[in-house]
Amino acid sequence: MDQIAVGVTVFKRINKLESLLNSVNSNFASVVYVSDDGEWTKRKEEVYSRSYPFDLKVFDLEYDAGLGAGRNKIVQEMTEDYLLLMDSDMQMPENVGLLLKQLEADPDLGGVCGLFAEENRIFTSGCTDIFLEDDVCKLEIREPKRIEWIANHPFVQFDMIANAALFRRECLDEYSWDPNYVIGREHADFYIGQKQRTNWKFGLSPSVLFPHHPGGSSDYMTHRWDKQKYKISTDYLLCKWELDQYKQSNYGWLVTYDPRFQDYPPHSLVKHAKITYKSEGLNKMLLKSLDYIMRNLRFIRRRW
Repeated sequence: MDQIAVGVTVFKRINKLESLLNSVNSNFASVVYVSDDGEWTKRKEEVYSRSYPFDLKVFDLEYDAGLGAGRNKIVQEMTEDYLLLMDSDMQMPENVGLLLKQLEADPDLGGVCGLFAEENRIFTSGCTDIFLEDDVCKLEIREPKRIEWIANHPFVQFDMIANAALFRRECLDEYSWDPNYVIGREHADFYIGQKQRTNWKFGLSPSVLFPHHPGGSSDYMTHRWDKQKYKISTDYLLCKWELDQYKQSNYGWLVTYDPRFQDYPPHSLVKHAKITYKSEGLNKMLLKSLDYIMRNLRFIRRRW
């Protein structure tokens, strides 16, 4: 029987990690690896010292070592056949086994992700494609996606998929997360590396919905959207892959609202504008705010 591990990094959001641990199905995963690069607190000791129906292994990393280092550590230490990667603000869905069925059905697949079921009643994919042209890396979707059927469930191929994904060990052995990234671009680097150096395919299983509860304390959010850290990560990515520019379009594939609820639009323009301004600057904030308004107007017109 194949062995499956869960891997997650945590910095400050121990309450969200606690919810993730409580959601883990021990019949699916035998061990959970946690890379912790935040402060070691009594609250964390309490959560880590509990008895769980699975093995819990916590790696106490150097403070602010970063997402890349945390994920890389998990891959180095794991012995299982598969790794279910999640962020600390997610929970494991009941039908997560569909990801394994699709990996088993297609030996060329390196990883399969699920959709995000957001708190504001919106479903997103976090998936895109990668184009390396004229020393420019462009993350965007250029053509309509084809829906395949693998293991009797829909599947959509992408170059870059969401963090809520199940990976083969062999895929991670060929190219893993770069420990030099603290925050920002570690995700893009992983899939650029896979595209450049391996032959693995990746994609989305829209039948699997991962509950997603983003956000955190002001201290955490300051770290999460630190412009200087993003600049350092972007500069490192460009140097590493010998690129001149990195361009990231909106992840607009399959943004769907839950039709059972009436209170649209379901999320705040102000909130999105603040996040975009902190991470990408004024110009991007204005462009994405306009895109947000147009998408919601189109949705309201379709509905009425």
